[in-house]
Amino acid sequence: MHIAIEQMLHFHLGREFPEYPREMVGPACREFTADASLFCADLRAKFPSTGDDTTILEDAPRLMQADIATFAVFLYRLERQLFLANPDNALLPLLSSLMRIRSGAEMYYSTDIGPGLNVQHGVGIVIGPRNVIGRNFMIHQGVTIGQQRAWSPNEKVVIGNDVILFAGSKVFGNIAIGDNVWVGANAVVVQSLDSNGVYAGIPARRIRDLPPKRV
Repeated sequence: MHIAIEQMLHFHLGREFPEYPREMVGPACREFTADASLFCADLRAKFPSTGDDTTILEDAPRLMQADIATFAVFLYRLERQLFLANPDNALLPLLSSLMRIRSGAEMYYSTDIGPGLNVQHGVGIVIGPRNVIGRNFMIHQGVTIGQQRAWSPNEKVVIGNDVILFAGSKVFGNIAIGDNVWVGANAVVVQSLDSNGVYAGIPARRIRDLPPKRV
């Protein structure tokens, strides 16, 4: 199955970067498909399936061709795996640029995102570096997660499990968002949010409770 993904990457990289390191793509794809459980969980989150990981991966190239946001999620997962193995991997800046060019999304590979990442629409999404995000995270178009101050590497957004950020919302600063939180469209979050609630407005305020998720 890695051959189909490898061919797809060669196609996209070759269109944008004629001098890309072709010899690195094959090994990267083989390593990715050997341990693609996170990406399989992402695919299940957006395209519910009862199939096993092998079946889901076989369908992945078709899904990526049909949905550019899914292609962006694949690139993030591949980048993250390469980054953890070798932060100086020469493919990393090329894959990051490819994500931005092809999908309009920027998801930094130094940010850790749990299984079940569901990008509804990739255009205008920016997930900055060094953040930590839990499982079953859904994000819509035009969302930004990043620093409140320029050149502030110690700032980090920590987001819990089962969180949804709706279109145009912004999350800035050294803050935490609890589990089971919805952030409404165009809301601006600049302080920590408690679990099990819906938040809206500028700055975002809790407008109603949500029932806790069953574990």
